[in-house]
Amino acid sequence: MTFGNPWMLLGALGALIPLLVHLFDRRRPRPHPFGPLAFVLRSQKRTASRLKLKRLLLYVLRTLILLAIPIALARPELTRDAQAAQVVKGPAATAIILDASLSMRWSDGTSLFERGRDEARDALRDLLPEEPATVVVCTGSPAAPPPPGFDRGRLRALVDEAKPTYGGADLSRCMDLAARSLEENPMPAKRLVVVSDMAATAFRLEAPPPTVKGPTGAPVKPEVVLRDVAEGKETLANHAIVDLKVEPALQAGPRAFQFTFTVRNFGTEAVKDLEAAVRTGETTLAKGFVDVPAGGTTQKALTVRFPQGGTVVGQVTLAPDALAEDDRRAFVLPVPRALKALVVNGAPHATRYRDEAFFVDAALTAPGSPVEVAVRDAEVGLREDFSTYDLVLLLNVAAPNAEEAARLSTFVENGGGLFVSMGDRVNTEDYNQKLGAVLPRPLRVLRTSAERDTDPEAETKAARLAQVNQEHVLFSPFTGRAEEGLVGARFYRYMLLEADNPTSPGASQVLATYEDGAPAVAVMRKGKGRVALFTSTVDRDWSDFAIRTSFLPLMQRFAAYLTGSLEEREEVRVRVGELASLRPEGSQKVTAVKAPDGSELPLKEQTEGSVVAGPVLEPGAYSVLGAEGKMVPALSFAATLDPAESDLTRVPQETLTAYFGEETVKASSGDEDRPSVPLWTWLILAACVAFFFEGTLLRK
Repeated sequence: MTFGNPWMLLGALGALIPLLVHLFDRRRPRPHPFGPLAFVLRSQKRTASRLKLKRLLLYVLRTLILLAIPIALARPELTRDAQAAQVVKGPAATAIILDASLSMRWSDGTSLFERGRDEARDALRDLLPEEPATVVVCTGSPAAPPPPGFDRGRLRALVDEAKPTYGGADLSRCMDLAARSLEENPMPAKRLVVVSDMAATAFRLEAPPPTVKGPTGAPVKPEVVLRDVAEGKETLANHAIVDLKVEPALQAGPRAFQFTFTVRNFGTEAVKDLEAAVRTGETTLAKGFVDVPAGGTTQKALTVRFPQGGTVVGQVTLAPDALAEDDRRAFVLPVPRALKALVVNGAPHATRYRDEAFFVDAALTAPGSPVEVAVRDAEVGLREDFSTYDLVLLLNVAAPNAEEAARLSTFVENGGGLFVSMGDRVNTEDYNQKLGAVLPRPLRVLRTSAERDTDPEAETKAARLAQVNQEHVLFSPFTGRAEEGLVGARFYRYMLLEADNPTSPGASQVLATYEDGAPAVAVMRKGKGRVALFTSTVDRDWSDFAIRTSFLPLMQRFAAYLTGSLEEREEVRVRVGELASLRPEGSQKVTAVKAPDGSELPLKEQTEGSVVAGPVLEPGAYSVLGAEGKMVPALSFAATLDPAESDLTRVPQETLTAYFGEETVKASSGDEDRPSVPLWTWLILAACVAFFFEGTLLRK
């Protein structure tokens, strides 16, 4: 047993007063013989016995009153364990460290953080009046606390205003900062009170335990009091989404995506029929169920087809458990909108497979493609209103006249996409004269690598693609076995290009070349639009590329790239606690970044043009505002939790005791270990009851 105010026990000496009164107030009866009253003597003996019992009860009750009151004022406590008796007691400068990590949001009706705040308040109440204190709300990047002081109101306000974060907490760092703060107080005794769920991710046990400078300047270990808000539970059950991948699902149609999220069970019991869903707002787009073994990981894939294009903000979710924050993960998905493409067929043919536009039309209208195709011959197609389309494809088309070429140039300048392929109807001089301003590079001369119809060795002499820029977004999927569909194609004729476009020097980029180094695919930005030049044909006249497996996906990627639907920027991946780096393109501006709760993140422009926002403090979708406060969907991003924080594995008490040393004190917050009503309250109640009965006996 320990006492909060042991000097009050001196008042227990007052219990001797009834004894002294009893000893000095004893009266002896004087004998008076009187024969007729003999029968009265017998009655007096019975009365004396009752009086003796009454006096004994009064003595016990008065002694109890005089003992209970000073012992209650001494504030006895029975909850301290054997280790507490070994710690040298006395006033100590105290630092209370409150864990504010994500794991403290775990709740079984009452969150661990609410219990932690109650524990911190109790720690403040337990301090002696002469004990200075400070409070550290521990996060992943804690700030140094102020020196210990006696302003209890300010410290209670810090505890009351503290909120749990969505990141980790570095308790080892927080204890070091608290120890440095305690060194600023001259009081020799130091104490650290750690209020935490004792999650393993919060401790760095490989680092030495905290120390403070002793009176001689040598480092000494402070007293460490551990307040376990998890009430000694061996495990805290939890399952979480630890990863999410969103990929196009072409087999399910246009604008279809497959959401594959990884679910991990950190508990010791298997989870059956766990509901998993993809949602936007209150609408459920897809739902399924998943089983996760104890301590295991599994994946769930759900396919969603969006009715229209645009930037979709949503989240994948699991049925919530005690830590609901890691059971959902936000996503910001650019869904390609429906693209209108005008295919200008320069060499129509009655036999479909010999038609110039046959293979291109089949590729762009295949299942999963978002492209709506209109095929026209050259005479009609070049008179179309290009502004009603997103993409124009000139397939072996003779050079347009000046008016048509000017409209094509304006179409590209305003953001349209233009694809040009070669053929026997392409005249190099006419093209360079009429379309030279929009071509990535001027045409030079036609090259024949093999005569397909007359040369028996044409298959081996035919040119092949030698170098493909797989780092470019256009060719990035064609790696591994998918690359065989590109390099296996044979090209019998192709157009050679000049070294650069004199009207736009340095603007063009060659993405693929033949074995002799001649360009196969060249691209260029022109104004707000893009142009791609394919130096062979898209039918079977000059190559067999049209029947290769890579032709269909490549043409679809050409359509997406030229219309800007195929994003070239990398997805912004940011976790809670990190900074988000945004890279505006062209005329884009970043004026504000809003968090899911509506608050704005701090912004800092970098010298290379990027904008750093953050740090990001909560998970969810972040919206980016540009000029005039308008949304910039292309820059919006989602912040995710660190999967490591979902692991609620706890450090055993024995491990912490061995780490901190024998001076560690365990202060359990469990109901079975700490009574809801303090012992001194019961002593006061006992004194009141004794006082009542003492008065009752005196009236009789």
